[in-house]
Amino acid sequence: MLPENVHLQVQALADSNHVSSAWVIRMAVQRFLDEYQGQLELPLHLSARQGSDS
Repeated sequence: MLPENVHLQVQALADSNHVSSAWVIRMAVQRFLDEYQGQLELPLHLSARQGSDS
């Protein structure tokens, strides 16, 4: 689940580029994994609540 504002941004980006929102999300995840490949710690400081929403 994505927060509504994030979902709307993803959908707008997808619509403007004639791709699905799933494609945008897959691309974002792949780029994130490529950038942080081999690292065991995330470069994010999430609170316990934010981390449990993923």
